[in-house]
Amino acid sequence: MSGHRTWRERLGLPAEHHSEPVFEPSDDPILVAFAQLFVESELVTFDANKRLRTDAFSPLYDCETESVRNAGEAPELFVAIWTPVWGDTDPVTGFRTGHDSAYLGTTPTVAMPQDERTAALLLLVTSSFVHLSARWEGTMPIVQGAIDAGDDRFRFVELVPDAVPARKAAERDTTQT
Repeated sequence: MSGHRTWRERLGLPAEHHSEPVFEPSDDPILVAFAQLFVESELVTFDANKRLRTDAFSPLYDCETESVRNAGEAPELFVAIWTPVWGDTDPVTGFRTGHDSAYLGTTPTVAMPQDERTAALLLLVTSSFVHLSARWEGTMPIVQGAIDAGDDRFRFVELVPDAVPARKAAERDTTQT
């Protein structure tokens, strides 16, 4: 698909890193949950990304999702900021939009859409995953992720076929032809 960013671009890796990562098989619960979101949403592709902002006064993550509903359409981008929340506070309250102010503090919480975008970003901000990606290859969803291993290193994982959730792929394929 043209315009699709590489893993290196999504993670902000320097050019000397390999452009194509090697994925290890995994049945990680985060990958399974993302796969379920992807299948239920009936998207063509779905990516979710978080990046720690290095110039902020406190921990702040730039989060985004990129989704394609129908083949050939331009990706839909959704962007939010997330700040860690205290203890038993619902993590969704950490999402914000706009810019923080050195004088006034953080921007107010924003109402998040009640769909797969928020659910995917919550998977990221409550785990060590920094990127989740799903796409269809034939009738099989391919679900991959990048886990922050520290020191600018990442583990790349791909959901094993046995862990792929039940889906409506046969219905989906007949409606798109």
